[in-house]
Amino acid sequence: MKKILTSFACMALLVACGDKSADYDDLFANGKKSITLTLKDGKFTDSRDGQKYSVVAIGEMIWMAENLRYADSSKTPNLKGNMWCLENEKAYCEEYGPLYSWTAAMNLDEKNASSLATYSYDANYVYGVRGICPDGWRLPTNDDWSLLGNYWSTYIIQGGPSGADFKSLEGWEEEFGIEKPLNRSGFNAYPAGRRNSEGGNFMSFGKYAYFWTSNQVDAGTSIGWALFYNNNYLVDGEYYKDHGMSVRCILDASVSSGVEIEGDLDSSFLDAIPFDYGEMEIDGRSYKTIQIGSQNWMAENVAVKTEDSWCYNDDSKNCDKYGRLYSFEKAKTVCPDGWRLPTEDDFNTLQLYVQFGSNLRSRDGWTDKGKRGLNLWGFNALPAGGYEKGDFFDVTYTSYMWGANQSVLSLRYYDDKISVETKEASNAFSVRCIEE
Repeated sequence: MKKILTSFACMALLVACGDKSADYDDLFANGKKSITLTLKDGKFTDSRDGQKYSVVAIGEMIWMAENLRYADSSKTPNLKGNMWCLENEKAYCEEYGPLYSWTAAMNLDEKNASSLATYSYDANYVYGVRGICPDGWRLPTNDDWSLLGNYWSTYIIQGGPSGADFKSLEGWEEEFGIEKPLNRSGFNAYPAGRRNSEGGNFMSFGKYAYFWTSNQVDAGTSIGWALFYNNNYLVDGEYYKDHGMSVRCILDASVSSGVEIEGDLDSSFLDAIPFDYGEMEIDGRSYKTIQIGSQNWMAENVAVKTEDSWCYNDDSKNCDKYGRLYSFEKAKTVCPDGWRLPTEDDFNTLQLYVQFGSNLRSRDGWTDKGKRGLNLWGFNALPAGGYEKGDFFDVTYTSYMWGANQSVLSLRYYDDKISVETKEASNAFSVRCIEE
């Protein structure tokens, strides 16, 4: 069991516009002081109907990574007449979840809906609403969605559009010039479209994903968030409450000091990221390349056999796995025309773009004592270790890469630091070339 601490001080159980009415006390999450999330094969089971859901941790939030599929109107009468299967086909509900009206998502009956609508629309936030989410989970607020997008664009992709990282890999229509879905976040948003209130027609399947929040705007509209096939932005909007839209639940950790997780989160989505690798050649051998921001890097370590280069432990299998370890003088000679050793500025640019060492580390090969790498950018840094004066060291623990002027980029298994420091030229480390 591991403990994930959370800090959602802004998400207290309250209605910002005043004290909540006793008419809808039952709407609010139960204010547990601690939450235990039990996972089996990476999935959480909804005790109400046995449905299993993948979940994902993004920043300090834990979200369902699938649309809610709860549909038992006999246990939850507020669902009657307020949820729909896409194109009225049951199979779509089973795969993508129903499209719920806002009152269904909030689990509001007519009386409670009317009571809630009497509150001032100048302060339209409602926090801590469980709605139709499972016990321990709740309907996300507008702030939750904002935090989700801001976390990704601030800490992962440095202010760029992040929609591709939230979209599922399959199901989305393609648009020329728009980055294909990557699902690097693991959020796995399906383009389930929407049911319009007027006419009851279904629209935008394969093109758009719409999700409810617990925030109303006025008596007729509430806030939702959406992703679109023809751009890569996660955006909010105002939608009629009787539209049919998807629901994603967030773990109700707003009043908890932490979350106990029994089992392991599923990280298989990281192995499925579709990187757009290029290719270059050194001495007849082909190597993958990857564009990261404005830089084009080798995505594999150089393995050309030269003097003053070694396979770890003098074992050729390690050269096949990790590439060769080169003295600094020899490292300066192995990059082909049009490529070179990275400068310290190149390393710093890479660091600013990717933020964390785990985002560069390969998914496999690192010691079991540490975290697996996330490899969000396809850089695939391998823990090849080093060599000095007859001794090999740090394989599976550290990735060392030569740069120009004896600078070395270091990634370690136990933290997220990206270190750049000067090393003795007699050391032997890996080489990654960068395109000029």
